[in-house]
Amino acid sequence: MCQTYSLFYPQKYQDDLTANSKDGSQLDGIIVLLCHTSRLIQLFNDKLPIACTKDQRLQHLDEFYRFLIEWREETSQKNSNFVSAKLWFDLQCMCLGFRAMVATKLTQFPSSVIKPALVNQDCVENHFCQVRLCNGQNNNPTYVKQQSTQNSIRFGQTTISRKSNVGNPSVSSFSSCSLPSNAVCSGKGML
Repeated sequence: MCQTYSLFYPQKYQDDLTANSKDGSQLDGIIVLLCHTSRLIQLFNDKLPIACTKDQRLQHLDEFYRFLIEWREETSQKNSNFVSAKLWFDLQCMCLGFRAMVATKLTQFPSSVIKPALVNQDCVENHFCQVRLCNGQNNNPTYVKQQSTQNSIRFGQTTISRKSNVGNPSVSSFSSCSLPSNAVCSGKGML
């Protein structure tokens, strides 16, 4: 069983119920969920680096994902006993995405490490902030509009929104939300 401070009161309450001849097993699921989430909080607040895909903290992440899969299967008849579809998607992205990021980085750069506390979503927020700015708050851009927006962002546009929490806008030779008007490669020095 997981031993953390966040589990102290639920476990004591369960012990008290059992001592008073009541059913304390009703708290088993809650305690297991709290155990898993406590380990995840420890993982994503941990400044110690992960240097191997067999790190025990990643095994805890895998255990949490398996717990969620089992919980989902148990409640497949009544979805209201499981988390919302959006939260389920976010949890899958967190578990599978972090695991894939660690595996990819440590495979491509074997001598590197990942500090979980430094992993965040600021780059993703910045990207969507740029997309939103380029589309003029259009919630349903067409494929062509989205394609040109993605291309303009990919081809070197830097942070352009002052509302972004990832940096200050910098001067760029690109006009806002468009491809460069002058040639990127002038031909000089090209093979």
